Amino acid sequence: MEDCSEDEMRLNKSTSQKRQRTSTESEEKKKRTGTLLDLNATDCPVCFDSLTIPIFQCENGHIACSSCWGKLSQKCATCSLTMASRNRALERILELLTVPCPNAGCSEAVPYAYSTYAETSTHVKHCAYTHRPCPFSSCDFICFFKDLYEHRVAAKHCESSDMFECGTPMFIPLSGGKGIILKEETTEGEGEVVVVEWFDMPDGRMFYACCIGPGTDEFSYQLKLSLASGKHLSSESKLERVREVSNELPGGSVMFVPSSTCPAYMFFITIKRGDLLGS
Repeated sequence: MEDCSEDEMRLNKSTSQKRQRTSTESEEKKKRTGTLLDLNATDCPVCFDSLTIPIFQCENGHIACSSCWGKLSQKCATCSLTMASRNRALERILELLTVPCPNAGCSEAVPYAYSTYAETSTHVKHCAYTHRPCPFSSCDFICFFKDLYEHRVAAKHCESSDMFECGTPMFIPLSGGKGIILKEETTEGEGEVVVVEWFDMPDGRMFYACCIGPGTDEFSYQLKLSLASGKHLSSESKLERVREVSNELPGGSVMFVPSSTCPAYMFFITIKRGDLLGS
């Protein structure tokens, strides 16, 4: 193998140093953070609402939100030039920008991009500090979502209440009342709230369960009847999220128990995060 010339050695050394510097700079860029102290800087200069992507600009650099851009027939409100370009740099800044959750009491930082500050992300819709109306249709009480369970218990929207642990069967007493409120027992923050209802029909009883929290997690549940004969009946379904509990017969999945075939039984429910228990 021929020895490298002095020029080749210098070139190889320079290339190696450049690669090392580029790698170091890339790592440093990842560590860079910034703070935007005035959110008015992200307002559209035409309508003064929060900027959303896409953002348009004219040749002079004047910008407008997509809504104003359409209303102005793509003409700049400042200089009347055609706004034919996107401001990609500012769009990128909005993609990386995070802002405090607008709900008082919440310390979460949420993404700014693709929405207005009032609706910064799905976090705001499901935040425990978002004000929520009571889902029971006969009640107009409003409070933080995290306080709704205590309100429902105090208001006696159901005859009884209890805590449940995901994956663990729970006995539901059927004597007295038409339903029970269950709250998930968890150490990781606010747990989900589930309502189990039953409706007496002329020829049997109908059972139904729903989740009344604003979260995004999916749940499944199993209803199980232990009969006096020692046999069991069970039904599995996805736990639906609802905005309102009307104390009327539901339109979703239910379990019907004929009174003629099951005159005496014990009732259990098992709630699980994720897909159906049998899958």
